[in-house]
Amino acid sequence: MLLEFHLRDLSFMSAEHDVKPGHSAGRSIFRYYPARIKNIGFDAVFDRQIIYDFKDGHNHAEVAKCVAKILVKKYGRKVGRVVFSCVSASSQERNEARNKGFSELVCRLSGAIDGYSHVRVRGERTAVHGTKVKKEVRTKRLQEGLDIEVDAEFFKNRIVCIWDDVVTTGSSFCAYTARLEQVGAHVTDGIFLGKTSYKYVQQ
Repeated sequence: MLLEFHLRDLSFMSAEHDVKPGHSAGRSIFRYYPARIKNIGFDAVFDRQIIYDFKDGHNHAEVAKCVAKILVKKYGRKVGRVVFSCVSASSQERNEARNKGFSELVCRLSGAIDGYSHVRVRGERTAVHGTKVKKEVRTKRLQEGLDIEVDAEFFKNRIVCIWDDVVTTGSSFCAYTARLEQVGAHVTDGIFLGKTSYKYVQQ
């Protein structure tokens, strides 16, 4: 109950615009402080645990309710024409565990179209988040991350809202946006559970 209240409260009070690839924009629900960032408040520790729990699949229902409300608030009656599509995890197995049920629930609660089954990961890549890497290594990993199969016929001329659990530089979001737009999708927004921050600001 406490978690659901916390998510419901912050979903509208602290959502903010983070990155703007092309004509689309992304908004985060929480600020995410990596474990190496010390001297943060209880609020930041609690938010970080929500993100950890999501990655482990423990609070998908609560987060899905929050995301569904954001979708309905943004798109209103037009939400039924919006495709909700998750940035793929580092392998098809991880992608299914993290995104399949979550995407289905978000769409069932909001009325959006579930885009999960129309994107498939080929092979396996190293996860970008949670590791301190050089810019060129990160770029290479993101290029590997584009090794996905996209249903071009499905996405063509569709309005798409992208989901990612954590955004740091916005590169993964931009790369996925570009991939979908290559096949004719219109990416209008992105929603992130957390935006990486390295300087603590008490909320």
